[in-house]
Amino acid sequence: MVSVRIGRGHYVLPSVHPKEVHVEITSDCNLNCEFCFRKSWSEVPGEMSLQLYSRILDQLEGMGAEFVWLGGWGEPTYHRNFLEILEMTSRRFRTGILTNGTMLDKYAREIVSYGVEKVVISVDSLDPNKYESIRVGSSLKELAHSIKTLREEKLKRRSAYPSIWFIKVLMKSNLEELPEEIGRASEMGAVGLILSNLIPTKEELADQVLYGRVPDPRVKRVLHMARGRAINSRIRLVEPEFEYRTDRFCPFVFRDQLAINRHGEVSPCLFALHSYVAWIDGRRKKVNKITFGNVAERPLNEIWWDRRYAEFRARVELLQFPSCNDCPFEEFCDMASSNELDCWGNSPSCAACPYYRRVVQCPRTDVMEMLMV
Repeated sequence: MVSVRIGRGHYVLPSVHPKEVHVEITSDCNLNCEFCFRKSWSEVPGEMSLQLYSRILDQLEGMGAEFVWLGGWGEPTYHRNFLEILEMTSRRFRTGILTNGTMLDKYAREIVSYGVEKVVISVDSLDPNKYESIRVGSSLKELAHSIKTLREEKLKRRSAYPSIWFIKVLMKSNLEELPEEIGRASEMGAVGLILSNLIPTKEELADQVLYGRVPDPRVKRVLHMARGRAINSRIRLVEPEFEYRTDRFCPFVFRDQLAINRHGEVSPCLFALHSYVAWIDGRRKKVNKITFGNVAERPLNEIWWDRRYAEFRARVELLQFPSCNDCPFEEFCDMASSNELDCWGNSPSCAACPYYRRVVQCPRTDVMEMLMV
């Protein structure tokens, strides 16, 4: 039991351990996507060693973790030892893959035979030209072939797994096509479509966002049409928010998740897995990596219950951060230019996190399985 002081009181953290974990086995990728976080950082991409990954799995198992996502900021199937990593993981945990989908055909047999539960594929458009302008280095035809190969392997083995989900980053340029895409996604084998919003990584993309204090007026109409198409196509639709609401919800802290980058550094979330630059609410923001320790140096259980990490989780759960996103002084505030410090004295700060405001989403098993009928 850990008690942390918040203001004039004490908060006792629940005695829980991380249940769902995102592990970045590589920060490298075979594509060069238009809005990728890696376009706005200075880090050299690389792979996690098998030795470090094995150490992480040992510690996750010891802590009672249940589900491991192979994802992060790189393409997991691009790791040179992906098959070995997949086998190591699936023997001990329920497993999911967050992928651009381009190499699924290469690993389809093992993905099915190892019992991977969920494959979430980034598909931001089903228009070939638009898809290829966003996912630079891929083609929609090749992606469709990879997905077909995975589905055929499922049929051959008479397996229900993996369930195939698409995740689409919504922008002004691809919003209107959403209703039409839902039926096509179902035909391609997707059982669900996770909708998220853009985090611009360069200034010229800032005008593409659909959310904020005044959301794009087309959003309600398009989503209304999309919901009807989803019902007819028997596909699950997971929607984000588009307006800043009073309530906040961290999908990582509130659901006992964490993320580990390819160096072994433990982060509370995917938003701050690395340091980079983003344009939040139209303003340049330096997002500094948030980490509370490295599993190569300290046991994960010790990091999880570290005083700083425990206090951070307590503040997130109790909403002890100012709301930069709808603050009238945001554009003039020096503190709003990074997540290093906020006006309530928090360091690091979650004050402007788009995940916290539910406008940006990541795969979450609780939501995906709640929607399975």
